[in-house]
Amino acid sequence: MIDPSVFKNLVPVGALSASDKAELAKSARVLTYERGQTLFRRGTATSNAVYLLSGEVELEGERGHRVIVSGTDGARYALANAAVFADTAMCNGRSELLFVDRMVLDRLLTWSQAGVVEVRDIHEDESGDWMAAMLHSPVMQQIPPANIVRVIAAVERVEFAAQEWVIREGAVGDYYYLVVEGECVVMRSPTPGAEPVEVDRVLPGQGFGEEALVSGAPRNASVQTVVPSVLVRLARADFERFLKEPMVQGLDFGELDSDAQIVDVRMPDEFAGGHLPGAVNIPLRAIRERCGELDASRPVAAYCDGGGRSASATFLLNERGFRARWLRGGVASASLTARDEH
Repeated sequence: MIDPSVFKNLVPVGALSASDKAELAKSARVLTYERGQTLFRRGTATSNAVYLLSGEVELEGERGHRVIVSGTDGARYALANAAVFADTAMCNGRSELLFVDRMVLDRLLTWSQAGVVEVRDIHEDESGDWMAAMLHSPVMQQIPPANIVRVIAAVERVEFAAQEWVIREGAVGDYYYLVVEGECVVMRSPTPGAEPVEVDRVLPGQGFGEEALVSGAPRNASVQTVVPSVLVRLARADFERFLKEPMVQGLDFGELDSDAQIVDVRMPDEFAGGHLPGAVNIPLRAIRERCGELDASRPVAAYCDGGGRSASATFLLNERGFRARWLRGGVASASLTARDEH
């Protein structure tokens, strides 16, 4: 795994929390190239955002010829961050490049910003520790980013005494659970009718119960508290609705209404690095506070680079009475204006 400190000055990676950077580092890699080597070619598909860590790179594409030198402001931004490379890149000397999984980055950015928005509005009187654990639980990876804020609003905090059964093997799945405080033991019968045996322990920050909700099959294990425990749970109906019935609609770039208000929901540093002509920058975390700046009588088209943040922003805007849609798949850097001058 690479050292997460390489993310420090990169946009938007540097804005992630330490734990999110560590998570991103697991799927990232650093490669070294020599002078004259081609790094990538225009039109080639990719699943990565690519950053220059050291050296110098020439880019040739729709935006013309550019030279990016490590350590400069231009190197803080990705050389490429879309599903298809918009430029052909060549090394001017020995260079190190960072490759970051775009889907993982998009998910972490969406979770971190959506969580910040909702914990202030929905659970002001409770500890926010459960939220960080919930957002990083495996089941949340199966829920569209646009629905994350609704999941946070729908969960219920419940308390159990020591040695109390939370779920029983063979029962119908009704909730997904996340342990906030305490500890639970997972038990399963090795054969039908046999006494259950311990197969796992569930500690704070870990969840259980998602398999039955996703598959529709009966519970495949029983779970009992070890000590007095605090859990949060999400009802089956909410889980199924958020997973199967996304509450946002997308549109393609060519479907943009001429009267649409274009909202860039990325961070200010990303916006300064290039944006769609006429777009206004309202970061995802600021949607609640700043949506009043938009005209509710006109449609809204939200965008980001990966799609996750704009989908979440679209959900929040529609919840507040706007006619919002998001640009599917994000917007490639080749479609953006030149970087703002400071």
